[in-house]
Amino acid sequence: MIKRTIIAALLTVVAMAGQAQIVNTNYEDILDSLPTAMQEYLKMQGVQHFRVILTGEFNGKRAKLKKVSCNKGKFEERILLPDIMHLVFNDSIEKLDFMAVPFGSDSLRIACFYPEIKNYRLFEDKVKADYTKILLETMTPGNGPAYPVIAYSAGIPIKGGSWVCGLRDSGTEPQLWYEKHGIKDYVYYTVTLEDDMPYDESADVYLKISKDGSVGMHKE
Repeated sequence: MIKRTIIAALLTVVAMAGQAQIVNTNYEDILDSLPTAMQEYLKMQGVQHFRVILTGEFNGKRAKLKKVSCNKGKFEERILLPDIMHLVFNDSIEKLDFMAVPFGSDSLRIACFYPEIKNYRLFEDKVKADYTKILLETMTPGNGPAYPVIAYSAGIPIKGGSWVCGLRDSGTEPQLWYEKHGIKDYVYYTVTLEDDMPYDESADVYLKISKDGSVGMHKE
């Protein structure tokens, strides 16, 4: 068995809270480490998986996860974690596992797990299934604080099919996939890093994120 590890390393500067945040992103399919029979079974079931490895000087920054849906150039955003809970990135290397599993005849469940804390399931999302689409590396940082980490797309449309590798190598951020490549229907997921709310003596309530255990709840 030849282990296939997909690694897409990129270095970018993202402006957040008045300072530069350097993020390095790698991708790995850890299902390749499973026994051959299990790999074949999961392929028969249509299961897809990617581990997203984020590297940076996070230092206890909290992370919000968001889903962005594109339909012919119209974008809709949805926050995937409740307001009272934030994922906290304490270490310089953080991992998010994304798994896609067919659900019924026309749907796909996409879940995100946090390996750092017993594979805690951060969210589960449902999208319309399409056999031409796959979980796909986003490969580019985007042009704002929301950092694209994974997508569900069919790639660049070409005569007789779609071109996934061309999209991977295009250097185009997901926000521009419709505009530059004519990809009409896709979703992608982003991570936004935030700092704690500065202390304000005049405020009635001071909210600070808990740093205990990497998954925090707002506390008064």
